Amino acid sequence: MQPKVSIVIPVYNGLPYLKLAIESALAQTYNDIEIFVVDNASKDGTTQWLQTLDSPIITILYRDSLQSASENWTQATELASGDYTKLLCADDLLDPDIVGNQVELLENNPRAVMAACRRRVIDSQGKIVKRTHGLNGLRTHEDGSTALKKCFLAGTNLLGEPASVLFRTEVIKQVMPWQDLWPYVTDIATYAQVLRVGDLVTSSQVQASFRIAATSWSASLVGQQEQQFAQWKSSELETNFVGLSKLQIIRSAFNLKVRTLARKWFFMRESRKSDL
Repeated sequence: MQPKVSIVIPVYNGLPYLKLAIESALAQTYNDIEIFVVDNASKDGTTQWLQTLDSPIITILYRDSLQSASENWTQATELASGDYTKLLCADDLLDPDIVGNQVELLENNPRAVMAACRRRVIDSQGKIVKRTHGLNGLRTHEDGSTALKKCFLAGTNLLGEPASVLFRTEVIKQVMPWQDLWPYVTDIATYAQVLRVGDLVTSSQVQASFRIAATSWSASLVGQQEQQFAQWKSSELETNFVGLSKLQIIRSAFNLKVRTLARKWFFMRESRKSDL
């Protein structure tokens, strides 16, 4: 009998945070899970550490050659066999009750194809720098186009990083691959495809941790955020799935600029801390 939930963890040079990420997956109060790890030809000792793991619910795939982040995310997602799938990046964390709570949300809302919760933001040392983040302005149940429109207006991904969301497996596989034309918005650009199929349900609880560190993939892309979000938004608006007025487009661009400046400041601060 297949587990109900698949937690998939794509990783490239994931130490030291990978250990904590896997521990958080294993600590779920919802027990009907499987865990897949795809090691993307890591060179930092990740491979050797993974080889020491001994858990009947963990399956590890080792790659000999490096692939892009979105390709690694896609390969990990394709391994999922449960009814529901959560992708966990190697430097993020899950609270123990997140899977159980999000499974309940989706099972109680058959039209919904993904569930999202709030998350906290932590730094490279695990210190909380923001206790509650995400889902601003989103109701507990939104149709897909409205959820996406609210992201456009906010100038950001309100739904959160993959640790914060749970998909119906058949739907996330249906829209594969993870979008890679604009790497910074790989997550929300793929969510947009999922939300074409059904609705979003949300929980106001904080149930995941998103780590921002100077060495993270997000940090390496922060300088491209404004341009890539704007290009992705323009592409989406051409499909007419979401409509924005001229005034709303101006509002969206302003909010994107403000959020981009805030992120750049934060990453600069983290870089200085790392140099100490």
